Amino acid sequence: MDDRKRQINEAEQRKKDQSALLDALLAHIGEAIFERTGDHGREEDPAFAELAAYRRLQNDIASSQDSIQSAEEQMRRFKELEEDIDAKEREESLCSKDLGGAYGRLGKLLLEGHDGGGDDFCAPYRGQADELLAKVQSLEERLSGLEHKEKGNVFSWIGKSAQSLVLRSFLGKAQENLEQVRRTVGERFTRRASGTLFPDNGVMDAICSEIEQRRSDLQDLSQDLAGLKDEKRKISDGFSSEGGPLRYIQTLKNQITQVQNELRVLYRRIGTEAALADERRELIQSFVRPEDRENLDSAARMNQAINDCDAVIEKLKASLAIDDEKAKIEKYRRMINEKRDKIAQAEKNILEFEGAISDSEANIEKLRHLL
Repeated sequence: MDDRKRQINEAEQRKKDQSALLDALLAHIGEAIFERTGDHGREEDPAFAELAAYRRLQNDIASSQDSIQSAEEQMRRFKELEEDIDAKEREESLCSKDLGGAYGRLGKLLLEGHDGGGDDFCAPYRGQADELLAKVQSLEERLSGLEHKEKGNVFSWIGKSAQSLVLRSFLGKAQENLEQVRRTVGERFTRRASGTLFPDNGVMDAICSEIEQRRSDLQDLSQDLAGLKDEKRKISDGFSSEGGPLRYIQTLKNQITQVQNELRVLYRRIGTEAALADERRELIQSFVRPEDRENLDSAARMNQAINDCDAVIEKLKASLAIDDEKAKIEKYRRMINEKRDKIAQAEKNILEFEGAISDSEANIEKLRHLL
């Protein structure tokens, strides 16, 4: 490679490095100047129109950061609500299960006549309950007898297993229906005779007290769940309008990046005026402090170094361009000489051809005399 091309590459890399450092330094100087504008009481100075843009961009960043913080807090709250709702729903499910069990125990006692006076209320249900109870007992007896039956051969064992499976299915369904009747009796009795006490039956009295407590707990849980779900829905609706929380936050972050880039351009412009430009120098210099002098001098040196690199690159490229033009001239001269040599050879060939023509014509004349 031509040494001058290597020097150009080196000069361009130096220029690139110096330009990056100069941009950062000018932006730093400009940022410091903007931060001091309030100290000078120049926020509304019409000669410094960039101040309005600076304030607007700073406010945009602050607003976006506040929105991100608010969105992240909403996301945390949304997650807390989901966890609270899950816990409340599990608690509600257990409470409902306990309440159903209490209804069933009370209904069983009522149907068995332990209330001491609930026959009229239980009469419509007792026949159904007795029928189901008898069915359960019958199925249990049949299942027990089947299990104690000798195994026999393999076919007997298969038949026994099939019968056992069917009986267990019927037994489970009958037990479930019987328990449902008991729960229905217990629930309807307590709702009809809310607050009824059984002073002569401590077990039933305790069950009724448990039912009242479970009902109260379920009501409280239902209200709590309604409030939590409503809050969750409002947060979800708010995020849905923005395309989702993560997308909303990313959009805000992109906006902050864009504004920061605009601020950097603004900082660099003012930094350039402070360090290098002549326009508005008096205005910009009014914001400069003695401690800035080192940075301003460094910026001037870097700018000069960049200009020197440009000059070196321009000279080297001009030198290479001159050599290229010289090479073209030499090439064209060589091509001209080659063409001239070909022309000279062609002229020589023409003379030879003309001589040959003359000799042929002379021979023709001689031959005609022989005719």
